[in-house]
Amino acid sequence: MAGSGTADAVARRVEILEGRRLLVRVDGPATALVLRRDGADELRVPLDAGEGELELADLAAGGPGRWAIALEPGSSRLALGRSVVAVVTGPAGRLLRVRGGPGAALVLEPLPPHAEVRRARVEDGALLVEGDVPDDGGARLIAHHRGDGTEVGVPAERDGGRFRARLELAPLARAGVWDLRLGERRLGAHHDGLPAKRDVVVFPAARAGGLELRPFYTVEDELSVRVAAPADAPAQAPPVPGAESRRRRALGGLAVAVHRLALRLAAAVPPPRRAAAPADARVRVLLLHAYGLGGTVRTSLNLAAGLAGRDVELISLIRRRDAPFFAFLPDAAVSVVDDQRKGIARPPARRLLARLPSVLVHPDDFAYPYASLWTDVALLRRLRALRGGVLVTTRPAFNLLAARLVAPGIVTVAQEHMNFHSHRPRLAADLRRDYRRLDALAVLTAADERDYAAALAGAPVRIARIPNAVPPMGGGTAPLDAKVVLAAGRLESQKGFDLLIRAWENVGAAHPDWQLRIYGSGPRRDDLRRMILERGLYDRVLLMGRTKRLGEAMAAASLFVFSSRYEGFGMVIVEAMSKGLPVVSFDCPRGPGEIVRHGRDGILVPAGSVEGLADAVLELIDDAPRRLRYGAAAVENARGYAVDGVAERWQELLREMTG
Repeated sequence: MAGSGTADAVARRVEILEGRRLLVRVDGPATALVLRRDGADELRVPLDAGEGELELADLAAGGPGRWAIALEPGSSRLALGRSVVAVVTGPAGRLLRVRGGPGAALVLEPLPPHAEVRRARVEDGALLVEGDVPDDGGARLIAHHRGDGTEVGVPAERDGGRFRARLELAPLARAGVWDLRLGERRLGAHHDGLPAKRDVVVFPAARAGGLELRPFYTVEDELSVRVAAPADAPAQAPPVPGAESRRRRALGGLAVAVHRLALRLAAAVPPPRRAAAPADARVRVLLLHAYGLGGTVRTSLNLAAGLAGRDVELISLIRRRDAPFFAFLPDAAVSVVDDQRKGIARPPARRLLARLPSVLVHPDDFAYPYASLWTDVALLRRLRALRGGVLVTTRPAFNLLAARLVAPGIVTVAQEHMNFHSHRPRLAADLRRDYRRLDALAVLTAADERDYAAALAGAPVRIARIPNAVPPMGGGTAPLDAKVVLAAGRLESQKGFDLLIRAWENVGAAHPDWQLRIYGSGPRRDDLRRMILERGLYDRVLLMGRTKRLGEAMAAASLFVFSSRYEGFGMVIVEAMSKGLPVVSFDCPRGPGEIVRHGRDGILVPAGSVEGLADAVLELIDDAPRRLRYGAAAVENARGYAVDGVAERWQELLREMTG
């Protein structure tokens, strides 16, 4: 305990993210992370909800040195683990190793001279490496066993500052890790603009002596080979939400019938009696998981930021993260219906209801597996307790609940983030029936505006087309000179990354020096990684994982590819355009055809055409002046989706609905 009588703040998690940022999460009253360099320079990082991030580049700007780290108040404690390791660029392009030092400290020290890897591949049981090395570099590629010091060497071809070597992997068939060097210089890839490659670049394995030999990049982006017994077949993975939802939907019409009956019964329950209280004018936005990653979360946060002058509250149906993936506004009001985080104490009745499936969330909505009977009870209480104001709902299941369960006097505004024809038949039938009860329906595209107007003809519901807003993103405008193509989205079937990987076989064959980087996470990650390995694209197609700095990633690319099978809008297209990236996109239903101006700021190809997608990407790779023209036009196009303009359309709709 601190002298003041309050508990110490103790670091719960300290790690380096994407090779660029130090993340600290703490439990307790700490308000800031304080770093002091050799007793002089000081950096302060505010902690928001117990979490703070620091750019390692800010530390590296001062060159080598030791930074002592503390949490405020002064009684707080912090310890750094051995996993806190990275390589960053310091003054004059000098590489610095960052590591956790004794006590609570970060030590920055010069990285020893290395040989820069430009390309590494596994072919026919051998590792082929190409790269750059100064003239004083060695002429032999050496594998050094960390355990017993055994070394295996092969000659390397030298041509001025370039080197090339072929290392047969079979002689390394001894369990453990072999580190690779050229002469005395460690092999590493530090100048490719891609730190933290350990989980991004996955090499295929070779087999020898009953062992599996797989090259890999270390946490310091140095090249090594791990030798171990072949991994057993993976254990049965826990069901992902989509799979769980399919199993429940196996009940078919019975599940929907139960849902419809439950909705009618819930609507018949009178609201609780309370003392008279004035109705409020708050705008409440109901989300599935406000703390998670997703386009709907981003657009809802943009909406909340744009509704200046209005009292806005975000209501999250569930919470599974301690800190939000996207930062909330400092003064944002956020409430949670069902806190599903591990370690939260729950009474027996709640635990029982949480094991039973939801009956209020429509079984054909993808939110269904996240909800339970307890979620139903808690949400029903919340909706029936509302007194006036505006309720904005953000997915079909929530739109149906708003249409049937909220009291008169509350303005219901439903959002459709997916296109009209993408809903399953039973869900679509319920939408056609119950959307008529809404006050307003906001859609993203002109095509959806037409379709919903026809489906709801004669109903008093106001249908408004309001596209998603795109706020300014980090990073500058892309110079379009990097040999990088970028894609982004959740790793699921809808996003079509399997089609994009197939297309990249043609692109990679024509331009092996170009790289496709796919940002995002999701249930199909392992499937996509297998596709990449099977096609030998592991050094050309990288699954980058999710990032909070997509703007910076886009600014380091030269082209954006959108491969969705279907969409509601495609906000990431506009985000890419805002960074000056030309776009190649399937003309899928719906969104891309209303955003991309074919032949002006991008190329639209027939939906699902793998060959067409590859050809369009190759066109823009081969024509740099055209890329530049398209990129400039893309920036102009993206200005039409700025937050201020879109927010004013929302303000107009709310003024119309509330008088």
